[in-house]
Amino acid sequence: MAHPALLLVLLLSSPAISSSKRIQPKFSAIFYFGDSVLDTGNNNRLPTVALANHVPYGRDFPGKKPTGRFSNGRLVPDLLNQRLQLKEFSPPYLDSRLSNNDIMTGVNFASAGSGFDDQTSQLANTLPMSEQVNLFKDYLLRLRNIVGDKDASRIIANSLIFISSGTNDFSHYYRSSKKKKMDIGEYQDTVLQMVQARVKELYDLGGRQFSLAGLPPFGCTPIQITLSRDPDRACVDEQNWDAQVYNSKLQELLPTLQGSLHGSKIVYLDAYRALMEILEDPAKYGFTETTRGCCGTGLREVALLCNALTPICKNVSSYVFYDAVHPTERVYMLVNDYIVKDVIPQF
Repeated sequence: MAHPALLLVLLLSSPAISSSKRIQPKFSAIFYFGDSVLDTGNNNRLPTVALANHVPYGRDFPGKKPTGRFSNGRLVPDLLNQRLQLKEFSPPYLDSRLSNNDIMTGVNFASAGSGFDDQTSQLANTLPMSEQVNLFKDYLLRLRNIVGDKDASRIIANSLIFISSGTNDFSHYYRSSKKKKMDIGEYQDTVLQMVQARVKELYDLGGRQFSLAGLPPFGCTPIQITLSRDPDRACVDEQNWDAQVYNSKLQELLPTLQGSLHGSKIVYLDAYRALMEILEDPAKYGFTETTRGCCGTGLREVALLCNALTPICKNVSSYVFYDAVHPTERVYMLVNDYIVKDVIPQF
């Protein structure tokens, strides 16, 4: 991590957390659905290679241990839960040690390597969004057994359902036979139909407040840059453009979707802007390396390729990416500041 004094200056200079006041809880619980940027350890319980339950992952996590989080430290679910004073971390639902309090204040269903498209998850043997929603149904039975039907319904209605998925769908699209069968516009529309279906399912199960993230600029991840074979290691413009078009379609869809789900509130989370602001002006935030991960060469290492034998960068706080796909904890801190400042107040 950065020198403590430097890190303190960087954090205090952020307008999103300049006030010493803690945000007061607005939700009874938060539930997370999505992929590796949210997965706090569900994949540890699955027969998959999409794993981060080994060093050097978790080197800056409390206790300095790998937990299944694809980063050096905490993820947005942990940081947001803490900021909203719900609890310190976001427990994975597949953890057999969940307490009643964990159940009552929200759990995490996200699975690294997954997407809205079931076929995306089949490749990695992870939990697609459809299966994550099925686990939520199982969760509801457990919650009702603890607090009763009436309180369970109240908790779900007053909770935040946080969804961030789709990146894996599109990264797989570029490398699959789907590209020959349908153009990118058709595939975007197909994924958006899946988005609608999942949100409606969660609404029918009692959810009323949703934060739905758009795609990040995934053409700027080290692995995508490496695959593009650009010697200058510039972001893959075509993929970023596709992400922006998808995001525009998603933003157009949400008011209509909200209108069709009586009493719902659906807020768009601009993940593209949140990360691109850092990538376009890294020095402003104290970063010096934006095109390589901290793990190994930083070009391809992710999951099992980022391991105990892989050398690690000396100053992780200067890197935007920890491995060739996933951001460092300090990036997640900045993204969380944006969520608290721009997204949460809309509820």
